[in-house]
Amino acid sequence: MIGHTSIDLENRFLTRHRATVESVNASLPPTAGEARERLALHVLHRALALVPEHVETRPLTHPANPGIPQGRLKMWVDLFPVGPELPPPVDITPRQPHKYFLRVVVYNVFDAPLQETSVVSREKMSDVYVKGWLQGTNDVQKTDIHYRCMDGDANFNWRLLFPVEVIEAEQVMLVEYKEHPWSLTSTQLRRPPHLTLQLWDNDLISRDDYLSETTLDLCRLPKPAKNQDDVGPSQVPQMMAETDANSVAVTFLDDDTQSVNLFEAKRGKIEMELEVVSEEEAKLRPAGQGRDDPNMNPKLPEPDRPATSFLWITSPWKSFKHILWGCYKWYCITLVILFLLFLFLFLFFYSLPSATVDYMLGIY
Repeated sequence: MIGHTSIDLENRFLTRHRATVESVNASLPPTAGEARERLALHVLHRALALVPEHVETRPLTHPANPGIPQGRLKMWVDLFPVGPELPPPVDITPRQPHKYFLRVVVYNVFDAPLQETSVVSREKMSDVYVKGWLQGTNDVQKTDIHYRCMDGDANFNWRLLFPVEVIEAEQVMLVEYKEHPWSLTSTQLRRPPHLTLQLWDNDLISRDDYLSETTLDLCRLPKPAKNQDDVGPSQVPQMMAETDANSVAVTFLDDDTQSVNLFEAKRGKIEMELEVVSEEEAKLRPAGQGRDDPNMNPKLPEPDRPATSFLWITSPWKSFKHILWGCYKWYCITLVILFLLFLFLFLFFYSLPSATVDYMLGIY
């Protein structure tokens, strides 16, 4: 035996294990108690789909561990007087989730922290990319990398696609996972639909540097801002009451009111679009991951990145043009002039003795 509980059938109305509001048992009629309590009970009775009054949670105990619950049992017991008719049975069929696809289009990042210093030009810069996932899942997706971001503004035009199963009435998503690699069956877990987006600085050799992050509750998104100047710490999460359909274009700031930071994160702004589509709508309005085909809904062009955005090791000419020449142009010109002058003087003095002898001997 793991644990057990005892149910007193003569004390059903007053049991402390049943749902209560304002210290009054929900199983009592709304005529009992004070006016405020009666109002609370009335609201509770009208919302039985969300707060079933007859459900009770009972701890399971074991004599070997008195007072320590060995798990909990969520159940109910119904008692009816003897009569020809009984009330209709309660439907306890579990709610079935609906399949959706979360489309996250990352357009731009503003005010990104400049993490690195160029060895050659001594300029502050970062190789920025965005990483995102739904909390509780292992589906982690990344954008491409905006190399050599030197002004804090990075451009992506990149789409992240996340399949998700949601129970709308409970505002939770179902996550299936296996507890062990050798498990034959999957375990289902209910999690709130929270989307985490992180900003990272890509490093070629060492480990990537974490910059900042924000976590968004897809059921309570912050109010969208029309431009990055309107984004501030005063924004608080709220429902998407002013959006069209299931999509919203948002600029977010990772402040304390809406973010969960693993470290003492710097600030940064991200411009993106969130859209939740059903499985049927996803077939009618397809969209590829990143900028892959079908690149539509919306169509994402190549980002308009500055000419200085490139990986230096793969572009020697660009490295010379934008790094060496841009930072040391006059040094290079001076070096070339000095080299030509040195070459001229060297050839002059090298040929001067033989030219002098030929002149003296009359050899031309």
